[in-house]
Amino acid sequence: MTCPVCDESSFAPLLAVRGQLVIRCQGCGCVALDALPTQADYATVASARYAARYMDTLRRRGFRSGSLLAVVAAGARVDPEVFLDRAKADGFRAEFLDLSTASANLTPAAFDAAIMLHQLQTQPAPGELLRRTRAALRPGALLLLTVPRFNPGPASSCGPRRTEWRTGDRWYFDETTIQLLLLRYGFHEILVRKSAAGGMLVTAVRDEPAALPKCSIVVAAFNESRTFPVLMDALLKKAIPGVEREIIVIESNSTDGTRALAKQYQSHPEIKLVLQDRPRGKGHAIREGFRHATGDIVLIQDADLEYDLGDYDALLAPILSYRALFVLGTRHAGHWKIRRFAKQKVLAAGLNLGHAFFTGLINVLFRQNMTDPFTMFKVFRRDCLFGLEFHCNRFDFDHELVVKLVRKGYRPLEIPVNYSSRSFREGKKVRLFRDPFTWLWVDLKLRFARVFPKDLW
Repeated sequence: MTCPVCDESSFAPLLAVRGQLVIRCQGCGCVALDALPTQADYATVASARYAARYMDTLRRRGFRSGSLLAVVAAGARVDPEVFLDRAKADGFRAEFLDLSTASANLTPAAFDAAIMLHQLQTQPAPGELLRRTRAALRPGALLLLTVPRFNPGPASSCGPRRTEWRTGDRWYFDETTIQLLLLRYGFHEILVRKSAAGGMLVTAVRDEPAALPKCSIVVAAFNESRTFPVLMDALLKKAIPGVEREIIVIESNSTDGTRALAKQYQSHPEIKLVLQDRPRGKGHAIREGFRHATGDIVLIQDADLEYDLGDYDALLAPILSYRALFVLGTRHAGHWKIRRFAKQKVLAAGLNLGHAFFTGLINVLFRQNMTDPFTMFKVFRRDCLFGLEFHCNRFDFDHELVVKLVRKGYRPLEIPVNYSSRSFREGKKVRLFRDPFTWLWVDLKLRFARVFPKDLW
């Protein structure tokens, strides 16, 4: 048995349900029943109310004309006829295709959208169903699918009476594993919405992935003339096997000569240099870098030398192997006192206590268990940013980015990294009497603020 998300063949048992063993993938965490369902296990359901809702969702994502494919495979729980009738009534060309029949053939790139309702979790090989469906879609076409949602809570809550354990289901996805599966099989711009009934409504767009994954390394530089050239030389020498890269440098009109140093790399084929007219804060610079990023993966890199570039391989490995969407390089895997200033010991202690306070606040507000949400090393699939808007300009952007990714449904995987903190005398730019108040305001505001723009979802 192989995981459809990350190809891991090692599974750990969770519990037994109605004589069947529930197992969890040791790679990405996808959950499965260790027995194949039979056709007798399925019930057929249909609802005009749901049909109207799904068609409205497709329209919100841009499907306003063209042809719609209703995909049905072996073990279908939902009769698509009601959705086809609704689509035709709305003026769309709609077609039904049963992939469970041996003669089912798809015309390549023939449809503008497809729906797949409560089927993916029933398939022995859900990736194969996605692959065949994608082949029938035109570039940029939409896919809408529904699956039950598995809530990866404490092991004690995974009891045999949980409503997720429906007879006939094979795989159990959460927000992370369903997106990893879709990314792997050629979809992007993925949005996942939880339903009150315990399911997920997922929309995605057919992508044209490159032969090699690309990593966009975003570097914000302001008044770092001492460390910037050392960092850039090391960064250009850093090889990432099997990965294409682009380095995006955002220089914010420094006053110490950093801009002149940055311009020396302007013609380098791997570097995009963005020159800002004035400094607006690290967060603003990183947001500008996001707008220029074209890679499959985004990695944030400061222009100082506090972090070790040798940690790139460990940070990228779970993302490249489809085991994680969002990785944090934690500086707190060992001792919590990570800041040690030889001549400013009291100040270092205050910063460590402040870090502990804000980490605890975020964990409580957003039900997380992170050790270092404010690390510079934030690495994630660029698709995670889809549908999100950012507004913070200074160091409060660290809070905004992590919180919005968490609220979108991504569980950060923390990996220990090397770290050597510099003091304020060496160039640290945090303002102790201003920035903490902005952090507190952003954390509290984002606890209740909308994550997606209203017109998108």
